[in-house]
This record gives sequence, C-alpha cells and structure tokens, in this order.
Amino acid sequence: MNRYVLPPKTLPTLPLDDTPIEDVRFVVVDTETLGTRPMSRMVEVATVEVKGGRIGAQYDQLVFPKCAIPPDATEVHGINDAMVREQPTAERVLPDLFAKWENAVMVAHSAVYDESILSTEAARSNMWIPPLPILDTLQLSRQVLEPQHSNSLEALCKVLNIPQMRAHRALSDVLSTAELFLLLVERLRRAGTGRFGDLCRVSNLSRMGTSARPLQGLPPHLILLRPALLSHSDVEIHYRKDGRTSIFPGTLECGYRHGQHNYVELRDHRQRGRIWSLRIDHIVALRPLPVQ
Repeated sequence: MNRYVLPPKTLPTLPLDDTPIEDVRFVVVDTETLGTRPMSRMVEVATVEVKGGRIGAQYDQLVFPKCAIPPDATEVHGINDAMVREQPTAERVLPDLFAKWENAVMVAHSAVYDESILSTEAARSNMWIPPLPILDTLQLSRQVLEPQHSNSLEALCKVLNIPQMRAHRALSDVLSTAELFLLLVERLRRAGTGRFGDLCRVSNLSRMGTSARPLQGLPPHLILLRPALLSHSDVEIHYRKDGRTSIFPGTLECGYRHGQHNYVELRDHRQRGRIWSLRIDHIVALRPLPVQ
C-alpha cells in the first residue's frame, strides 16, 4: 500500500537547535513546470543531498504532465512534449522521492513555489506529502548577504561566481542552489552562527504540504462529483465566474485543495491537451455526458 495516501499523524522531528549545521542532512530540490502558477504541473524534478559541507547524491527525473507543454514554457527550460512523452507521471515519481527524503531538511530557492508545486502534484494523486521542514535560500540570501539588486538564483550565481550548467533546468538549478546554500552556511559559520537553530532563524523555516492536500469535503449539490472523479467520468461543468456562466465539456482528471479553495481539473474535449483548473465553489451544475 502507498503509505502517502493517509494524512501524516505526526510532524517529522527537527534537529536540535544546537546541532552543528554540517551534521544535518539536507536535500536541495528544484522543479520545472508548465508555467509560473503555484498549481502548475511538473515536467522535471531534481535533488541533491548536502551534508558535512559537501554535495552528495544527485537525482534528476523528467515527468510526463499528462498534457501539452506550452511553447512559452519550453522557451524557458527547453523541455518539450517529445522529451516527456515516455517519462513517468508525478504519481509514479513522488512516492520514491518521498521515501528518499525521510529524515532530511529540505532546501529550495523560492521554497514557497517548489513546495506548492510538489504538494499540488501529490494532492492530484490523492497523496499527502510528508510535512518535512524546508528552508528557503532566497530568504537566507537576503539575511546573510549585503543588499542585492536581485536575489534570483541566476543573479546571485553571477554575483557570487557560482557556475550554472544551464539555467532553468532542474539539475543545473538544484546544483547551483546547493552551492549557494553551502556558501551562505559558511558565512554564518564565520559569523559564529553555525548551528541549526541559527539557520532556521534567518531562512524562513516552513513545512512541506502546507499549500495543497487531497480533496475532502464537497458541497451538497455536487455530491456526485466524488464518484465522477474516481471514475474519471465525462461531464459537462457549468461554471459561474465574474457574473457569467461558461460551459466546460470534458473528462474529470482529479480534485484537490489548494490554499483556501477546492479545485477539480478537467481535460477539455474541445481543446485536446488543455486541462482546466476549476474552483469547486464556482461550479453551479455538473451533468454526465453520454458515453461515446
């Protein structure tokens, strides 16, 4: 059984505040996606382990997003439909990743974004992402470095002479983030603040799984939505937004909660390859489509 289909009962234990940073196992993570929205689908994920001041095991995996990759996204990261067509889906990739991350402190640059991407991908597959601690090198750089014109990863790499193999590919970005993290940690150590508690105080420690979770409660007028989701039914959704009603015919893909709202995702029958994210509280009617 996939143990991540059940909500976690406890929070993973943090290292003690006085633990030397070099004794903590960190896993740096980066994702590439279909766009900039915090619920975008993932097309690549990469991680590297950091412990004892050194970069260790690396992992890089392309991911099939189950839909077409927009051309503007391909322009950013270079990943196209042909590259991911035979790759595993997030549903297959994530359980193995979660197991590898056990007892680690996660690290990401602009951690809020990557946490949201990973949490939403897990929720799409009815999985709960482990609530691991995650640190943000974006916030850490603002606290440790002198003021910068930009604290983006690309800008900091240029200022600090950190090599980048190829910006906006997950493995390149995650290796650059790991190098940045080690540099910032070394500056903390030189300042006499080289303990885990010191690091947490300046890098905005949060938890994985705070952005999204599997879908739970549904409004009474949509009681048929859950079985329709489970069977990936063909439906017609009547959607009310900004005073007008739109009709979406399509196949239900999944449902999840992101932030304060519940969503369903619908594969549009009129635009093959297009998947809509629709807020459930805007759905006024749900009708089954006849079987073709």
